[in-house]
Amino acid sequence: MEIIPFSPSKGMKTLFNCEDIKLVRLDSAAQVMIELESPSQLRRLIYDGDQDRFQEYLSAVDEIQKFIKSGLITGYRIHHWTRAKKTLQQLFQEILNCSIRETKSDALSSTVNSSSITSSYGYELQGSNHLEHGDLSREQIYRLQSIVERLHSSGCIGGCIEVYKISRKSAVDARFLRFCIGKWTINDLQNLDCEEFAAKIRIWILAAYRCYNSIFPGEKQYYERIFHGLGDITYDNCFLPIVKHAAIELNNFVDAVSSVASFQKLFAVLELYEALVVILPKIQNMFHSESAADMSHWASKTTKALPNLIRKLMMCFEDTVLNERLNSAPSNGIIHSLTEYTMTYVAKIIRNKELLTNIIVSRPTKSLGNQADDKFLEASNGTPLGLHIIWIMMSLRINLEGKSSFCEDSLLRYIFLMNNVGYITRTIKESPELLEIIGRDYPLKLRKDVLQLAEEYISSLSQRVLYCLRDGGLNCKFLFFNLVSKKALKKRYKSFNATFEVVCLINSYVLDMQLASQLDALILCKLLPALKSFLEKYGSYIQFEWYKENDTSNAHQSTWRESLRKLLMEQRLYTKVLQLQLTLEYKY
Repeated sequence: MEIIPFSPSKGMKTLFNCEDIKLVRLDSAAQVMIELESPSQLRRLIYDGDQDRFQEYLSAVDEIQKFIKSGLITGYRIHHWTRAKKTLQQLFQEILNCSIRETKSDALSSTVNSSSITSSYGYELQGSNHLEHGDLSREQIYRLQSIVERLHSSGCIGGCIEVYKISRKSAVDARFLRFCIGKWTINDLQNLDCEEFAAKIRIWILAAYRCYNSIFPGEKQYYERIFHGLGDITYDNCFLPIVKHAAIELNNFVDAVSSVASFQKLFAVLELYEALVVILPKIQNMFHSESAADMSHWASKTTKALPNLIRKLMMCFEDTVLNERLNSAPSNGIIHSLTEYTMTYVAKIIRNKELLTNIIVSRPTKSLGNQADDKFLEASNGTPLGLHIIWIMMSLRINLEGKSSFCEDSLLRYIFLMNNVGYITRTIKESPELLEIIGRDYPLKLRKDVLQLAEEYISSLSQRVLYCLRDGGLNCKFLFFNLVSKKALKKRYKSFNATFEVVCLINSYVLDMQLASQLDALILCKLLPALKSFLEKYGSYIQFEWYKENDTSNAHQSTWRESLRKLLMEQRLYTKVLQLQLTLEYKY
């Protein structure tokens, strides 16, 4: 019997060849995974950015997965897939660790400059277009997404979710830590001075803007791209835990600010409120789910509550201006520190008038204790904010009236009031915006006050000076005639010179040059006729006494004229009086 050798058919050969090819591909994929399982190779994949090598590894993983699904992996090869899953998980964690490693170290040494805020409404960020520490690059996102897809298809995604949440929360917290906001309490903020408090507010604004315009949206994009299409990985169980802690810290800071009680911090609170209004829609959009409703509710509630704090601080300032009881007035009648501070504060109010107009919505209700001022306010038809500003200036005027009583000289009282009320008037005149919001009636009232004070000042001054030029007490009566007492006349004239010297000095304290010129004219109108009459009547006696007491022709150089000339040569008032005296004296 002839033995015919076995010769496989063409189809049989194809079958064997296919099986061989699959085994070769399987062994090749396993070999790639074995090569990349070493720590050194993993580091190269992560840090060197070798895209081709990473893609080769993914292809090998895909190849193994196909064989698993087809049931062709048996025996010793099954352990390659187990090791591959662990390697993918290691890659996933190392990529995440790589993104946050520098962020943590940077957070410890970084400081934030509040001047980074460049716009009151937009709060534009410097350098916001470049990749910062903690950000994920496109390459890293692609790799993480690729790993997640393969682990999810094999049912091994659970551990990666926890790793991802921990890692990205660490990145967000580290970036938030860079702003140095910390856990500030109410007492901490109360103890800060105004500049430090304002700096903290600006840092909060910068932090909030970065979080709600960059950090939080960035994390949302990472989550959506990396875990796209995975129904069991949701906004609530993945994204929210990453950003919620930083958001709560931002909220806590604002809650602490809401309890400040110093009116000096009003404008920093205004800045915070303005920023919060801008950020509010972003907060509500970011925390839109039911589980995050408390965050959105907090933002809405706080944005509504801050105006009450602002109104409270305004009222506190108003009360301070009216009731400040530092019982002192400058010895030379110049501008009081309360006047300067109040008008500077008012100027800041005007700079924030658009915001405050929407917050200050009711007229002043407290009485100033002055019937005329209360009636003026009742009759005014200005905006609530404008009436509150007028109320502040009226309070200042009343307070200054009380302080003027502590002036050493009654004439200085008038100078003090004229200078300070004039300062208020000039501040209004130099600010068209302030004049627009308060109207023209109150500035006109203040100008009338200054004129009234000037009249009272001239009247008091004239009485003091003219009293020295009276006739009474100069004559000695005898039986048939009267004689002028040269001793009394000399004493009276010296008293006039001393009083006039004080008057000239006090008059030099008037700061408004136009008002000073008007006062000069008024004083001369009252003084020169009386002085002329006095010198015409008694000039010869005075001249006789000078020459009697001084043997030299230059004796008059030591008289009152020289001391006054040295002290007040630049005073026009003094010069005119001196010219009159010289003219009349040398007639005799």
